[in-house]
Amino acid sequence: MDDSHARRPGLAKTRGERLVRARAGTWLVGSDGRFRAMFEAADTVSEGSVKIEDGGAVWYGTTSVILAWPASLADSSRDFVAAVAAKDPHVRLRAIRLAHREACLRAPGALGRVECEVSVAAHADGLRIDVDVQAPLTLPRNAELSGRGPAS
Repeated sequence: MDDSHARRPGLAKTRGERLVRARAGTWLVGSDGRFRAMFEAADTVSEGSVKIEDGGAVWYGTTSVILAWPASLADSSRDFVAAVAAKDPHVRLRAIRLAHREACLRAPGALGRVECEVSVAAHADGLRIDVDVQAPLTLPRNAELSGRGPAS
């Protein structure tokens, strides 16, 4: 064997591309306890109505929640906190659950599969979270229109 072969690496099997690769970075997560307390003291407004569509009656509603800013939070930090809250799964889940409860209370019947769209923004009074809700009603069409429950 000559010297050129001794300096080269040997043969090796490749394992292919990894399914997942780790990458270092900064993770920001809100305090679940602090946000829970803010939700418990929140100012909440909900509205909605039924619209008759080709597939039947559908509930469309919106729940707006204002979480008061903590007194210790600087005005310059509000947009940053809003951006973190918009991506925090615990904040989003609390908002969606609240909007779902509100929709169930206001709809004239049981709701089917609920679809939600969440938006979060810094507001002068606090962190504003709007949740738009859409769900089919599971009552017969005539029961929704008359405002009565299902026929017996």
